[in-house]
Amino acid sequence: MQVLSGFRDQFLRWLRPVHRKLRRQKVDLFLRLVGDASAEDTLLDVGGGTGIDGEFLALYLSFSRVVAVNLDTRHFQIPTSICVKTVEADGRNLPFKSKSFDWVFSNAVIEHVGSWARQKEFANEIRRVATKGYFVATPNKHFPIEPHTLLPFYQFLTPKLQRRIVCLSPGYMREPLEINLLSPPDLCCLFPEARILKMGLRVFPNSLAAMYRVHEDCTTESYQWQTARGATGLLDEEA
Repeated sequence: MQVLSGFRDQFLRWLRPVHRKLRRQKVDLFLRLVGDASAEDTLLDVGGGTGIDGEFLALYLSFSRVVAVNLDTRHFQIPTSICVKTVEADGRNLPFKSKSFDWVFSNAVIEHVGSWARQKEFANEIRRVATKGYFVATPNKHFPIEPHTLLPFYQFLTPKLQRRIVCLSPGYMREPLEINLLSPPDLCCLFPEARILKMGLRVFPNSLAAMYRVHEDCTTESYQWQTARGATGLLDEEA
């Protein structure tokens, strides 16, 4: 058992640089979406944190006021030089007025909130409080490796089978938890005005993001479905 635990820990250490790079990609794309006005804008991070290696600190430094919402903020650690207000709240029922933040950011949270109905509530709250736009990232259900267990096709198994094999997970999740991954069409239904990005690994994108900026008209499928590279080029042309 100790050998298996040691292998898991070493495997996760090997993956840390990959995780860090992929998360920085998300931050970079979001800041491109926001543009030069971010220093004067406000940000709400729903379910947020600093990341495994502080990769989201650059995000917080880019805005005039930052509020981070989480179900449990006791372990939210951030350098004293960065001003972030933490609020304990459920992302499905945010304690803020409509249009109370310029931008809303959420990374790898919506798959954890529960059923489709709960995910819909979560999405609607983000859409409600954002004034200028939002960026919601989540793992791609169609990627063959489930990101929490790192087991192939785990997300397509029945709950009974998941409970039987989760103990074999080399990933962070080693006990059965309810996680509902989303596909691109799912994300499109939850965020109908957004551009849906396929991002992460170049050959087979492992992440999705619903990216929306006010006054962008997502009227065609070719506009709505973008890869991260295509979205970056598009944003560069708009800048």
